[in-house]
Amino acid sequence: MHLVDVSNSYSRKIQKELAQSSTHFIKIYTLGGTRIVYKKNQQKEELVLSNKVRKVTDEEIDFTLSKLTNLTKQDVDITKARDLVEIIINDSSN
Repeated sequence: MHLVDVSNSYSRKIQKELAQSSTHFIKIYTLGGTRIVYKKNQQKEELVLSNKVRKVTDEEIDFTLSKLTNLTKQDVDITKARDLVEIIINDSSN
C-alpha cells in the first residue's frame, strides 16, 4: 500500500475550510480507491476514510493509522458506515 498526497488538487476547498473553521491543518491522501482526509485542530485530530465503490478495509485503517499517526485502533475512536470510516484522535491520545 502507498499513500499519495493529493492535497494540491483540493487546494481551494482546503483554503476555504481553513478560513471557515477552527481546523488549522488539512491534508488529503489517496490509498488506491480510498480517499483519506486528515484534519487537525487544537482539541483533536480526525481521519476520514471513504471509498465510493467498496467498504473501507481494516487493513486500510491500520495502514493509515500507522503511517499518519503511529497509533493503533485501540488508541482511537472509530465510527464505521458503509463506505466511510471516521477516526477521532483526542489530544490525550497523542
